[in-house]
Amino acid sequence: MKKPWLAALAAVVLAGVAGAVPTATGSAGSERYLVVLAGTQGDEGFASVGSHAAVVAAVSAAGGTIANDLSRQVGVLVAESNMATFADALSASALVQTVGKDKPFKGLPEAGPEQTADPAEGLQWDMEMIRAPQAHNFQAGARSVDVGVLDSGIDGHHPDFIVDGKGSNVDCARGRNSVSFLPSGPGVGNPDPCVDNQFHGTHVAGTIAAQANGIGVVGVAPNVTLVPVKVCDASGFCYVSGVVDGLTYAGDIKLDVINMSFFVDDDAFQESTEFKCNSDPTQQAFRQSVERAIKYAIGRGVVPVAALGNSDEDLGDPSAADAADCDVIPAETAGVIAVSALGPESEKAGYSNYGVPANDVAAPGGNGTTGDCTTTILSTLPGGAYGCIQGTSMASPHAAGVAALIVSQFGKLAKNGDVELAPSTVESILERSATDIGLQGYDTCFGNGRIDALRAIERDFSPRYDASAPFCAEYTE
Repeated sequence: MKKPWLAALAAVVLAGVAGAVPTATGSAGSERYLVVLAGTQGDEGFASVGSHAAVVAAVSAAGGTIANDLSRQVGVLVAESNMATFADALSASALVQTVGKDKPFKGLPEAGPEQTADPAEGLQWDMEMIRAPQAHNFQAGARSVDVGVLDSGIDGHHPDFIVDGKGSNVDCARGRNSVSFLPSGPGVGNPDPCVDNQFHGTHVAGTIAAQANGIGVVGVAPNVTLVPVKVCDASGFCYVSGVVDGLTYAGDIKLDVINMSFFVDDDAFQESTEFKCNSDPTQQAFRQSVERAIKYAIGRGVVPVAALGNSDEDLGDPSAADAADCDVIPAETAGVIAVSALGPESEKAGYSNYGVPANDVAAPGGNGTTGDCTTTILSTLPGGAYGCIQGTSMASPHAAGVAALIVSQFGKLAKNGDVELAPSTVESILERSATDIGLQGYDTCFGNGRIDALRAIERDFSPRYDASAPFCAEYTE
C-alpha cells in the first residue's frame, strides 16, 4: 500500500537553468506545468523541432515563464503561469507535444517506522536470503561506484555510513535538492540532501550501503558511494518536476545506479490512481517526461531500479486497472529494472504487485508486521536510529545494491574517474544470475527469480532452482 505521508498539497516551482539547483521563486497564485517538447530523445540529449529561442517565446506568449529548463537533456520544461489558458494556448504550438499541470509523486512503504532497541547484522534475514555476506568475501563494492538514492534525502551523519578515519560514504557535496515550493505551500523541510525530510531515504540507503563498521547493520554493497538526490518534501510528496530534475541530474553526473521507490501520483492524497494512462493528457505528460529523463539517464550509463508497487495488482492482466495504455511509472518504463517483494520464506509478499512482463526480479521486502524484524526489513533511520518496515520500497534497494556490486566487479574505470559498464549488461547479469523460485523459468510472481549477490558477482548463469520457496497463489496456470 502507499506510504501514509499526510499533508496538504501545494504547488511547487523550480527555478534556474539546466544544471542549477532549483530554488523557490514563484508568485502566489501561480500553477506549475510540465511542458513536453516535440522532437526526438537520444541517448545524449534531446533534439527539439524548433530553436530554444522559439520555445522560450512560445512559453512567454502563452503567459508563462520557465522555472526549470531541461530541454537540452530531455526536452522538458517546468513552467509557471497564473493564466488559466496557459496549457491550452501552449499545447496549440507545433513546438510542444503535450502540457500537463504538475501533480505529486508518493512513496511506497507499508507503514511508518518503529525503532528497534538492539539492531544487529544477525537480524538481517534479507541479506542472508540474497547471499550478500558470501558475496562480500569477494566484492563489497568500490568507492568509485556511485549509487543515487532518489528519495527524501539521506541522514549522511548516521553512524552506520561512517568508518573511523575514512569518513562517510554518503557524498553530500554531489547531492542535490530537486524539491521546491510556492510561498503558500508546505515547507520543503531542510533543503540539505544529507538531511532526511522523512525516514524513507535513510532506510533505503542503509539497505544499499550501510558500512561494515561494527555498528548496526551492513548493506548489500557497503563500500560504494551514496549520492542523495532529494525529490520528496517534508510532507512526503515527491513532485513530478522534482523527480524529472533528479533523473536528469543523475544522467548529467553519470551516476552508476539509481534507486526509485515511488510511483507517479496524479491527485490529492488518497485520491490518486496508481496507473498512468496515455489517454489522459496530464498523465501522458507525466509519463513522457519521466520516460525521456530515464532514457537520457540510461544513455549516460545509469542503471535505473524501481519498486513495482504495493497494491497486489497483476500488471500483466489487461482486464485490470492496468489497461493497454496504462503503466506504473517509473517501474514499467523501458530500461528500468522493476522489483517485486518477497517475505522471509521467499514467498511473494501479500502487498506486492507482480505480472508479465512488468516483473523483472524479486527481492526481500518483508511480509509481516511493521516493527517485527523477523518478517520485515531492518535498516537505518535518521538520528542514528534503526527500524523494521516493509514494502516494495524495501525490495528495490536490495536489487540496486546487487547492481552496484556488479558494476564494481565488472565495470572499467575510465580516465575521467567514471566506472563504465553498460546498463543493459548490468540488467542481464542481475536477471540471469537470479535463483529460480516458484514456477521454473520466468514467471508472473517472481520474474526472473530471486536476486543472488554471490552468483551475480561470479557471473554464474548456471541453472539454480530453490524448490523450498513457496509457490504463489496468484499463478493462473
